[in-house]
Order: sequence, then C-alpha cells, then structure tokens
Amino acid sequence: IDIIFVKIKNKLMKRIIIPLLFTIVSYSQNDVQNVRVIKDDSQVTELVNILGKNEIKLDVIDLLFQPALSLSYERISDSYSSFGGDVFINFNNNNSSVSWSDRFSISPFYRFYFLNKKDFGGAGFFVELFSKFSFGQETVEYAYGIYNSEPPQPYYEFVDENYFDIGLGVGLGRKWINKKGITFEIMFGIGRYLLDEVGGVDDMPYGVDDVFRDHRPELTIKGGISIGKRF
Repeated sequence: IDIIFVKIKNKLMKRIIIPLLFTIVSYSQNDVQNVRVIKDDSQVTELVNILGKNEIKLDVIDLLFQPALSLSYERISDSYSSFGGDVFINFNNNNSSVSWSDRFSISPFYRFYFLNKKDFGGAGFFVELFSKFSFGQETVEYAYGIYNSEPPQPYYEFVDENYFDIGLGVGLGRKWINKKGITFEIMFGIGRYLLDEVGGVDDMPYGVDDVFRDHRPELTIKGGISIGKRF
C-alpha cells in the first residue's frame, strides 16, 4: 500500500503540482515586467509633443464672483519651464479690493515646473515670476481752504482719476492635466506696484492746499482657479 501511495504522489507532483507552480511563477514574472510606471525625460518630452505646447485657460473665480474676464496664454518651453501672459478686464464699477481695482491689466510671466513621476511636462508644482502693467482708477481727495483762509474753512473734493502702474511679483501654484489636454490650475501670487508716487506741491491743481491718495493700492494680488486646454 505504501508503495502504491508513493507512486500516486509522484505522479501528482509531475503532472499537476509542478506545472501549476511553473505557471504561477511565469505569470508573476510577466506581471512584474508589465508594471513600469517610472517616466524618464524622453517619455515626458514625448507626452508634451503629443498634447501640444500651447495652452489657453480661463479664470473661473473672476468670472463667477466678479463681472470680470481673465484669460491666459501659456507656451511650454520644455518639460520644466514655460512663459506666457494674462489679460484682465474688469467690468465692475466698484473698486471692491486691492486686486480688482484694476480696470485693465496685462501680466507677462515665466514659470519653473517641478515634476514628479506622475506629472506630464508643463504640469505639477510651479513657481511663477510675473510683471504687471495696470490701468485703473483711484479716488483722489483734494483739500481746499486749509491755509489760504482765516479762520480756516476746509472743504474736500473726491475725484476718481485714472492711473497707470507697473508691478513685479512672485507666485506659487499647482497644475493638473489629463491625457486629453484638459488642465486645472490653482495659483496665488503677490507683488508690489513700483510707480505709486505722490506728486509735490507743483503738481497740485490751482487753489488746492493738499492731496490725499490713500485709496490707491500699493500691493497687487494675482491668482485664482483656472480651467484650460492644451493644444
């Protein structure tokens, strides 16, 4: 009986168990070879060329919460950098914040992308350097009758005047892109205007004793949530 049992065991090993183990090992090796997720620079460059190097996007925050339109164009230089510009048009008559006091602005920028293994070229975390050419309105307060009347009888006049200014700033953001070239971006930046100068006595209109320009912004804020298309 023991001899018969040993013969049956050997046959099972040869005909069933050993082939089954061989099949499992072969399948595991093939599975490991197929799972390859690391992208090198050549793969990222190939994806950039397939999706395109041009991108247009719309800021949905300005569109939804302000009667304003903010459009951006971005050109992908390579997998790790890009350049472009933003155009902002404000349809709101109320200067409701420091950022939105601009009536019209053009903002060129340059970006540095920091990719990880799951990112396409021109996507991921980025640092942006930007300049801003702004046209807007400021409320100017003119004071009369302070020095030229005895006793002083001051009165004030508030006038909305147009201005032009140039700003420089830096921002941080994150961009996602799918295989169809649809992009989603979150970005926030802050900068400072360079031409916010108060005129001297010779610049005052005749009869004005003093001028106050406290309503003019010194800082500029850039940012939002954008949806775009790469082509």
